[in-house]
Amino acid sequence: MGDALKRRKLAASLAALALGLTLAGCGNSNDPEPGDTATSTSADGGSSPTVSETGDGSSDSPSSSPDPSASGDWWPEQPETMATGQEFPDDFEPATLEHPARNVPKPVMPEEAKQETEAGAQAFLNYYAYAGWYAYQTGDTSYMREIVAPSCEVCIEEMDLVDEIYSNNDWAVGSDERSRIIPGAFPASVQDFYTIPVETRNCGAKLVSDKKVVREFLPFDEKNRYDVNIDFEENEWVYITASPRGQS
Repeated sequence: MGDALKRRKLAASLAALALGLTLAGCGNSNDPEPGDTATSTSADGGSSPTVSETGDGSSDSPSSSPDPSASGDWWPEQPETMATGQEFPDDFEPATLEHPARNVPKPVMPEEAKQETEAGAQAFLNYYAYAGWYAYQTGDTSYMREIVAPSCEVCIEEMDLVDEIYSNNDWAVGSDERSRIIPGAFPASVQDFYTIPVETRNCGAKLVSDKKVVREFLPFDEKNRYDVNIDFEENEWVYITASPRGQS
């Protein structure tokens, strides 16, 4: 595939991915056009710049924990432990501009995540978070697909796009997102499915092509914005979707 055609396909995929992330409750809602800088409002009413596609991998984003291969540029925070609480092995290597993540541990469903309780729901959301992060680090979306309802078209489209990105030998950096059930908010009863208010934190992400950052999503910390909709079927949880608070 020619470089120009590859970049056009990637740009189209990333634009759709940005939309999918927003609809799923996993990204900034004001993703700008390539080369532009937009402002997105945070949960506490503040704002932060969102930088989209760049031509040379450079960015005017705020400084964070820089990748050694991109000194001076902000870099998605690398989690110290998996969302499930497990430790990363010594041979694990986070993604850089030079290569995707290496030796990423496969997701393992906690036994507690198989119980229809608040603790079980939280354990499932932790597993969902790690399965999603694993997909972005490796291009293997199978673990996410196993726990997402077929009705979640946004979720499936997002995973299809992750597959496409990795099929082009591109990769993602970051995208660690975790949701915590707000204390006291777990429903006492349920009808069709559980709608649960959560606090959501995302460390941000960068998408890499030809060893250059071509699009990025800044970190966010949302305490009052999202509900997650999950159901317990045949002794296991299934992820339905995320929605704006109170609009399920």
